[in-house]
Amino acid sequence: MDFRKGFAGLVLGATLAMGGAASAQSNYPSRPITMIVPLQAGTASDLVARIIAQDFGERTGKTMLIENIIGGGGGGGIGATRVARATPDGYTIGAFNSGIHTILPFTAIKMGFEPFEDLIPITVMARFPSVLIVNNDLPVKNVADLIALAKKEPGKLNYASVGVGSPQHVAMEQLKADAGIEMTHVPYRGGAAATQAIATGEVNVFWIAVSVAQPFIEAKTVRAIAVGDDVRTKIFPDVPTVAETIKGYDYMPIFALFTPKGTPPDVVAYLHKEITTSLKKPEVIKRLEAAGLEARTSTGAELNAALESEAKRLGPIVKKLGIGQF
Repeated sequence: MDFRKGFAGLVLGATLAMGGAASAQSNYPSRPITMIVPLQAGTASDLVARIIAQDFGERTGKTMLIENIIGGGGGGGIGATRVARATPDGYTIGAFNSGIHTILPFTAIKMGFEPFEDLIPITVMARFPSVLIVNNDLPVKNVADLIALAKKEPGKLNYASVGVGSPQHVAMEQLKADAGIEMTHVPYRGGAAATQAIATGEVNVFWIAVSVAQPFIEAKTVRAIAVGDDVRTKIFPDVPTVAETIKGYDYMPIFALFTPKGTPPDVVAYLHKEITTSLKKPEVIKRLEAAGLEARTSTGAELNAALESEAKRLGPIVKKLGIGQF
């Protein structure tokens, strides 16, 4: 199943069976749950986590805390390692973008754990429509213009990311390869810093979540030239997709929930039930949509299968980059 399209409402019979098992764990949670988000506060991922944690607390009367762990480049490896090595009791869980499974394993960076073996997938929580932005003074209005300029002045243009090995880094390298152009990578510490760099002309191009880019675009401090999905977004219906220029190109990150290997099945079932309940609430959906994000749910098996498929697609690109090799 294509995880970028098919998770809405997919909580099937297996989930119902899991929900029944959860009743046996009547004392969980008896203390606060910590959700690790390996990105800065204020990012699209952080926003999703906080909206869900708030709704979870209001519905259940239980506490879910968000802890932002930053470091190890833009891939989130340090935060993911913290979750993978945590006591598997359901009190330390992780909210990660798909790069933990589809990018980091193909780098030379030593993570100290195996994502597909040491993390139990719970559910997809959201997908992030992304937009390619440029500095207002850059003489391009669309991807075709960008490609033409890059070919005219090879190596002169640069692009931002939130770190080496981040989804934005790999997505731009994929675009470069598909278009046959050269651009220089400039990593920044967070999406807001990278977007500001675009606004000032310090860097030329950046993939960013619509939720973060929207106020900058509306204030006309940066310009949107394309979206990553294969269909146009509701928020920016006049902005074309990359696929309209480069057939088959698709960049749509997801954000999902995981818990350490060995977590009791009834705890896993409880987390799945409560998180997907939050994600299906109209108020939560509206809050995410207002921020340019799309709520999604899935079974753990569906999430795992989709990540495996995406890893096969991105693996060769990441290996070619030689990330982490010195």
